Amino acid sequence: MELNEMNLKQIEERKAAIDEEVKTADVEGIKERTKELEGLMSRKAELEKYEARKADEAVIKENPAKAEVIERKSGTMEKELTFGIETQEYREAYFKKLQRKELSEVEQRAFTSTTAAAVLPTQTSDMIITKLKEVAPLLNEITLLQVAGSVKFAYEGANADAAIHTENAAITAASDTMLSVTLGSFEVCKLIQISDTVSTMSINAFEGWLVEMLVEKIANALSNYIINGTGSSEPTGIEKANTWGVTNSVTVAKADTLTNTNILAVIGLLGGGYDANAKFIMSKSTLFNDFMPLKDSSKNDLVVRIGKDFFVYGYPVLIDSRVTAHEFYLGDLKKVVGNLPESVSVKSGYDIDTNSNKYLGVAMFDCKPVLGEAFVKAIKATV
Repeated sequence: MELNEMNLKQIEERKAAIDEEVKTADVEGIKERTKELEGLMSRKAELEKYEARKADEAVIKENPAKAEVIERKSGTMEKELTFGIETQEYREAYFKKLQRKELSEVEQRAFTSTTAAAVLPTQTSDMIITKLKEVAPLLNEITLLQVAGSVKFAYEGANADAAIHTENAAITAASDTMLSVTLGSFEVCKLIQISDTVSTMSINAFEGWLVEMLVEKIANALSNYIINGTGSSEPTGIEKANTWGVTNSVTVAKADTLTNTNILAVIGLLGGGYDANAKFIMSKSTLFNDFMPLKDSSKNDLVVRIGKDFFVYGYPVLIDSRVTAHEFYLGDLKKVVGNLPESVSVKSGYDIDTNSNKYLGVAMFDCKPVLGEAFVKAIKATV
């Protein structure tokens, strides 16, 4: 069970289980359980504070005259009226607003008193970023910035090697250059619609459903832009890193199948300076239908599988269905720079004609390869 879904009873039960587990655990096991225990205690403190506030609210509702005494008990009234987006009160208020549920007095204060009202709760924002990178693993591979607004990213252009210096001779600066790429923000949106019965879902269930539905579609779109973005009114993808020709690609004839020789030719086109971070990028069908049957010169399988990971000549393989079948790229994805200024934002609206709720997920994103020479490609001819 996720930590944020646990109640006080479940936390105490897990804490007791950890006390028993550490008796037989090794050093690493003790470290892991200690870290888990720290998280449990933090969550427990948060829940206890929340329960105390709910109890105070009930007392105040029963006897308003006690409001001032209760608020002073916790410190100052000003402190009691302030809720950040990381608090449980704000999270419940946020999702109840989306579900069009009535807010309690404390939840109403949490929603209106925070300086960031209508912003995603911290816990949800973290869930979204984690989910984005799970569904779109390429976001973990590129150089991903999170800078508000447009950003200019500087990178190394021509850079001369060091040279031997003749003693007492003047040293002349090399003609090194720095280049830059400017990233803007394109709106990537996904709209979903569901009947008003969504208001009957629990907060945890609704949060999980909303993150799953919105983020999966947005993540798929971001992956597509990283690979196939045209750069025309949208991000620029790897496909547009180069004008593909004999110096950076190998073409397999329409009637031919991929061979070991083709793959070696592609590897040979990639500059040695990019080998350390280079990875193959291809669809699952290309991996299993084109690569898997191949053998190297020693009659060994060309593809090596370790657990769920695949390697070809030592280069890791990244699987993404957005790559054209029978084609693949090899390159250093760190040479693609992306910017995701903020987490996915969520907007909502009610459609009276259908008695349904609409939820719009919006991500601001841009990306661009900064060095075309960091990528090479195998192309399947169509004629």
